[in-house]
Amino acid sequence: MREVTVIVPVYNGEKYLEESLASVVAQDVDAEIHVLDDGSIDRSESIARSFSDPRLRYSKNPGRFGLFKTLNRGFREAETPLVRIWAHDDRMVSGSLRRFIEFAGTHPTAGVVFCRFLDMDPEGRLTGLEAQFDRQWPRVPELFRDQLAALLFWCYGCLPGNISTVMMRRETWERLGGFVEGIQQAPDYDMWVRASEVADVGFIDEPLVELRNHPGQLSKEAGKLMTIIEEELPVIRRLEGRLQGLLSARDLRRGWRWWHGRSHVHYVARAILRGDLKSAGRGLRAVRAYGQPLEQLVVWLLSGNGRVFNLDREKVFDEAVKRLALPTGGQPATGSVHSLPPGRAAG
Repeated sequence: MREVTVIVPVYNGEKYLEESLASVVAQDVDAEIHVLDDGSIDRSESIARSFSDPRLRYSKNPGRFGLFKTLNRGFREAETPLVRIWAHDDRMVSGSLRRFIEFAGTHPTAGVVFCRFLDMDPEGRLTGLEAQFDRQWPRVPELFRDQLAALLFWCYGCLPGNISTVMMRRETWERLGGFVEGIQQAPDYDMWVRASEVADVGFIDEPLVELRNHPGQLSKEAGKLMTIIEEELPVIRRLEGRLQGLLSARDLRRGWRWWHGRSHVHYVARAILRGDLKSAGRGLRAVRAYGQPLEQLVVWLLSGNGRVFNLDREKVFDEAVKRLALPTGGQPATGSVHSLPPGRAAG
């Protein structure tokens, strides 16, 4: 019986779909590969159907669903215990899918698993830009959940960074009721945060995917339309509730202003500069909904949007980890998965 289904949502993805699917078909795993077309009007269907591999099947949504409703359909129709999420514009490195399956097999408590990645440009050339996360990855344990997970997601945002780095147990998806539908940008962030409340999150410290950085990505559109500001709010509030007692109210306010608030003000400023006053107004309303709008603006101005100086999130994280009293070397005798892995002492 097959262990994993790779679900590949696509909408007008003809530019990169063939290369992306070729990298999935090349994996030496007996997986089902399900391409879910969200109403493409380009050559996406013919490209998907051109693959003769019996593991690959193609289906089309009866209407325009959007990304996360399409992902939910893929999970519902999957008949395997593991579901690997994949985007139509990225590339799997050799052995990637097998490594995910092996990790899930040795870590049965992990409801969500993600990996490191390599950054590539629109033409598929590796850029090395993933180095910007070099201070983040050493602080992510192999397994984590509960308050440590909340701390990681609060400090670093949507840790996986992209749906293409993630595999999920179907039973975890079912338990959580699937991805939130009807919004564009935060359902993945929301899902990983909720999953960390009911299961462990697993991290494979290996670059197993190549993520394509290009102008047509959903995240870039969401930044322009301000949806990211509105949609992150309930996720941030959920994390703040989980961090009560670990971080002070002052820590939470400062962290918000420097990491999220500053970037949100930047989105608004860019909208104003390009003359998109409708989006700018929407963004301003969303910024105010978080509170501290003036403080967010001041931080953005004084820091040069983080280019001049910034709040050291690693220092904030390391100090909070010490307050959690987590072991920093080896696995604890209790078998807890909340510790940092060997060789990754905080600080």
